[in-house]
Amino acid sequence: MKKLFLIFNLFLGITFLFSQNSDSLRKTKFISFSPKKNLSDNVNGINVGVLDAYDGQKINGFNLQFNPIVIIYPLLPKAIPAPEKDNGSVVINGLHLSTSGTTDAKEVNGVGVSMYHHAFATNGISVNFYNNTSKNLNGIHISGFSNNTDAGNGLNVAFLGNYAENFNGLQIGLSNDAENLKGLQVGLFNKTNKMKGLQIGFWNKNG
Repeated sequence: MKKLFLIFNLFLGITFLFSQNSDSLRKTKFISFSPKKNLSDNVNGINVGVLDAYDGQKINGFNLQFNPIVIIYPLLPKAIPAPEKDNGSVVINGLHLSTSGTTDAKEVNGVGVSMYHHAFATNGISVNFYNNTSKNLNGIHISGFSNNTDAGNGLNVAFLGNYAENFNGLQIGLSNDAENLKGLQVGLFNKTNKMKGLQIGFWNKNG
């Protein structure tokens, strides 16, 4: 019986050891810089980053990012898709300022100001010059070109247009498109396949 007990405890210990994720090995700092050759630090304070090079860390506070890729961003042959949840590179809680933006963030919660933004989830206020592409958008999102999401709640404003699979709230843009909408669309062209709400525009279509 004792042998069985010891074997069972040994099995649990090995399982626990191998189930530990890299987050438990990270240090938490008040001020950090990225990227790093080694495992990046979690941050409760201020992080200053060059390029969109994160390694799964969590940043709580202020994230300042410098990235020259904004020069070639408009030349990309196709849009950058939002990442899947398990593929996200960073979680930012607080204030995020970038000369360009994130391309594969897991979550950005708080206030973000950047040239472009690609994340699995964006919660709060996000202002972007080009576009905001997220699987989930919750809050107020303003983009110079477009907002794209699978599921959204709140206010989406874009000069060219907004697209969502499912959206609850208000879409404002030249063109608004939603598969399922509960709320209001305001634009020159508005389209939904299923809606509960109102469309205000020059050309409106709904299922």
